[in-house]
Amino acid sequence: MTSSASIRFLDFELDRSTFSLRRGDTPVRLDPKPLELLFLLAERNGALVTHDEALAHVWGEGVFVDGESALYTAIKKIRRALGDHTLVLTVSGRGYRLNLPPASATALAVPEVVQRLAVLPLANLNPDPAEDYFSDGLTEELIATMARLFGSRLGIIARTSVMRFKGASLPIETIARDLAVDYLIEGSVRRDGNRVRIAVKLLRASDSTALWTQTFERNLTDLFQFQSEIALATAHAVQTRLSDTPAPSPVLDPEVHDLLLRARHLWVQRTRPTIEAAIGYFRQALTLDPACAPAYAGLASCYAILPITSNARPSDCFPLAQQFAEQALAIQTGSQAQPEAHMALGLVQFWYWRNWQLAVHHFQQIELLNPSDSNGAMFLAHVYSILQQHDQAIAAIHRARHLDPLSPIVNTHIGHFLYNAGRFEQALSPLNRILELAPQFWVAHLMRGKTLGLLEQPQAAIESFSRALSFSSGNTEPLAFRAYTLASADHREAALADLAALEHQRISAFASPVHLALAQLGLGNHSAALQLIDQAFEERDLRLIFLAVESRWQPLRDSGHFGSILLRAGLPNL
Repeated sequence: MTSSASIRFLDFELDRSTFSLRRGDTPVRLDPKPLELLFLLAERNGALVTHDEALAHVWGEGVFVDGESALYTAIKKIRRALGDHTLVLTVSGRGYRLNLPPASATALAVPEVVQRLAVLPLANLNPDPAEDYFSDGLTEELIATMARLFGSRLGIIARTSVMRFKGASLPIETIARDLAVDYLIEGSVRRDGNRVRIAVKLLRASDSTALWTQTFERNLTDLFQFQSEIALATAHAVQTRLSDTPAPSPVLDPEVHDLLLRARHLWVQRTRPTIEAAIGYFRQALTLDPACAPAYAGLASCYAILPITSNARPSDCFPLAQQFAEQALAIQTGSQAQPEAHMALGLVQFWYWRNWQLAVHHFQQIELLNPSDSNGAMFLAHVYSILQQHDQAIAAIHRARHLDPLSPIVNTHIGHFLYNAGRFEQALSPLNRILELAPQFWVAHLMRGKTLGLLEQPQAAIESFSRALSFSSGNTEPLAFRAYTLASADHREAALADLAALEHQRISAFASPVHLALAQLGLGNHSAALQLIDQAFEERDLRLIFLAVESRWQPLRDSGHFGSILLRAGLPNL
């Protein structure tokens, strides 16, 4: 099941294998002849397609048609489907060409067909399920090693998507179809004292044939060696070459390595209790090895994520994240740098300092260091979106989804960035779909509530915000949006109760001033909302970055105060 080429431009995708046009996740209906003509225009990458070329390519040589009428009708249908007549230009007397805005022209490309592989979660054969952190950690390390060694020559699916198949008893063909891959690696891990036995096999997705199988017996000190060996065996079996030479296997104290695996197992769960527990393990690792770059990078990631996923105070976390990330990069730099360190620095620059250029630099480094990591493309999409460069944002988040097709957060952000672009109807489809896959994913409920609210469905929005609140471990964002929506729907008493809960959270621990400002705005208290936004600047509230793309701030924009606020936040006033 070789991956088929597709053509992407703006937020559209032409898929040759299914002969279809999509906008984001929504199919766009277009008759076969106009669709074939659109493929031709896109493949020319903005160059002219003459009348004669179009007729010969789409209708065939020697076929009698009223050429001018047929082309005119087809172009008219294409323009209607794209929703913008300026995207297809008529070159008078000669033909037609696709016309893209300069900022989006580079998004038009026919990517090389690249085969893809998924490393399924290695099964834990130890009797204690608590040992899962070890097998899951080795799976994650193998994915990162394979992605680095193969680069662009073999696409490696990201960890989040493959972990959905942990313990699943599904046919290989089903898993391969869901992940859109050509090959899969599956295996098992058994640990006995200082020895580890790892059995793996490479499967061809089309017929479930095992192309090779191998068992590795390793001491705990030699665990990294087998990862390069698996990559070399895979390259030989799928008849491709590695894009990077395997580096000498690092020597890591088994106890330190074990602490790192335990910490990462907790960190990826992204709740405040698990992140704080992960911090403890990373600190223990540094006690044993003060020069352990992965531990510093792990600490940086924990402190960078805490204010985003919970109500942690930004000033208590982001400076620490920056400090630990810089320490990690001082120990390992260049091609040996920890991607998590760049991720942490990118998040600090994006959320805390609002330095968009530096944030982009660090997010791009993630993609270079670990091509299977969807975080780089996902956070780049964040930057483009809040700067209202919506076409680039949507292209970047679809690139992240290509790497991580079943990731709840990546798929939620497809809806999020369509929402930021004002495409509310389109945003609902990916949000509804991810909630079928992950019904308790609070961010998707939050974004669905935001979207429904602006589609004038307040009751459904309130229900979505309530679900988000119940699944979020107390994050105040759903509470703020629920308060705003309740107030807008004339449920003032309920809105005031939510505002009181926000104020209590702010006094007892921390709550975003921007969230309180939104609740006050819904209640009509514009002056109080502006005062809270001033406080948000003093506290470097990370929610300031959404001011330009959240439509609910429109009353303040109309009041004339908002231009200076956006300028102060470094955001465009479009």
